[in-house]
Amino acid sequence: MASNKDQKDNKNRKYLMLDSRGDAIARGILERVTDGELWRLRVTEGTADEVMGHNNISLVGDAENSPALEGRIVRREGDVVFVEPVRQLEESVRQNLRIPVRFVTYLYAVSGSWKGRVPIVTNDLSCGGLAFFCPRKLELGEIVEVVITVTSQPLVLTMRILHTRPGHTEGDFYAGAFVDLVREEESMVREAVFSIQLQKN
Repeated sequence: MASNKDQKDNKNRKYLMLDSRGDAIARGILERVTDGELWRLRVTEGTADEVMGHNNISLVGDAENSPALEGRIVRREGDVVFVEPVRQLEESVRQNLRIPVRFVTYLYAVSGSWKGRVPIVTNDLSCGGLAFFCPRKLELGEIVEVVITVTSQPLVLTMRILHTRPGHTEGDFYAGAFVDLVREEESMVREAVFSIQLQKN
C-alpha cells in the first residue's frame, strides 16, 4: 500500500473510477487525503450517485507514478466521495484499462502477406493496445502500423495482432498490442485514454 505521504503527493491528480467489472463509471480529482487516510475525490465526470451504487471501486490515476488501488466507498458529501484504500493494484490494471472509443483510421502492412493500407473502425483503446473492426483478414502475430488520431497529435504506432473474432458488418473483430512504444508515445496514449469522455448508457 502506498504511504500516506505518497498519497498526499498525488493531490489534484485525476483518477478514473472503475466498477468490479473494470468499466469506467466516473472520473474525479483527488483533493486530499484526510487524517484518517481516506481519499477525498471530487467527481468531475459521471455522478456521485453512480459511484455510491458500489461498495468497492478501483482507482486508476492518469499519471505514471500515481498508484492504482482498490478502495471501499465510505460516504459522500455532495459530489465528493470518500474512499478508504484497501489494497494497491498491479500496474497491469492501468495498462489493460480499455475505454470505448469509435473512430475511423488506417492500418498499414508491415509483416503480413498483404500490401498497402486498409481502413478500420476502432472499438476501444487502452494504454497497451487497440481493438478494432477490419474488412481484411489479418493473421495472428502479424505486425501492422496504425494511425491513432485521438491523441494530442496523431501517432503512427506499431502493433501486433493478438486476437480475432469473426462476424461483424464492419469486418472481423481484432485486438492488437502496441510494441516498442517510446516514453512520449506511451504518455500521449495514456493521456488520450484518460481524456476520452465516459461512455453513456
